[in-house]
Amino acid sequence: MSRKEQVEKAKRLLELHQAPQLLVLPNVWDPLGARLLDGLGYPAVATASASVAYSLGYDDGQQISWSAMVEAVRRVASAVDLPVTADIEAGYAERPEDLAENVRQILDAGAVGINLEDSRFDGDLLYSIPTQQERLRAVRAMADEEGVPLVINARTDVYLRETVDSPENRLDQAIDRARAYLQAGADCFYPILLDDLDALKAIRKATGALINVYASASAPSMRALEDAGMARLSLGPGLLKVSLTAMKQVAEALQKDGSYRQFTDEVMSSEEVEHFVRKERM
Repeated sequence: MSRKEQVEKAKRLLELHQAPQLLVLPNVWDPLGARLLDGLGYPAVATASASVAYSLGYDDGQQISWSAMVEAVRRVASAVDLPVTADIEAGYAERPEDLAENVRQILDAGAVGINLEDSRFDGDLLYSIPTQQERLRAVRAMADEEGVPLVINARTDVYLRETVDSPENRLDQAIDRARAYLQAGADCFYPILLDDLDALKAIRKATGALINVYASASAPSMRALEDAGMARLSLGPGLLKVSLTAMKQVAEALQKDGSYRQFTDEVMSSEEVEHFVRKERM
């Protein structure tokens, strides 16, 4: 892919965030999943770090090697002509310059967007706001140097880490982080696990941020999120869990009564699967 093509994809990805319609991203972990979503008409593809790790037999939390993560992103980005945004956790680096170099590799792998967390992996819970700002600025400067308007989805784990702050202070901290991350070059703000629509609206009103919502069981409906002006909905490892659940059910049925109808009836035919495998890129 040429840099010119990559620039156009990055612009398209940002436009999808800014559209009145909610950008729905059922995160994938492999080329076949990316091609399936492409074939169903989804306008963009996102990877999920947890799904990539689980599919390789590792836990989430930067447990797979950085090279394995980059290769997974490369395989997905090479499989479709859609914009691809990559979940890279905290970027596998602490120093801003090292993080920027890692994200350069993600750009070279063909992605035009990233999720970047503010959790630390060295014992402390979250990076301080100034430190995370430095990291975001370094990534934005690198992308500008490469000439690609990388779409940065800045994730905060304020609502994920119960010990970060008292519940009544989390909204204020989320708003502070949203403002700071946008000032440092982020395009979108992702308060993962926040499912209270009033709180989401409050962040949007206070900061003007494009907001990514996680599709938890208690999250508002897609219609409600769209009406509230939310930008994006992510499923995280949801699709992988659904797939693994189906595999488990079939395997248990085989053990219990020898039934194998579950994988012979009402499933995709080999021809349907091969349609996506062989799908020619436009």
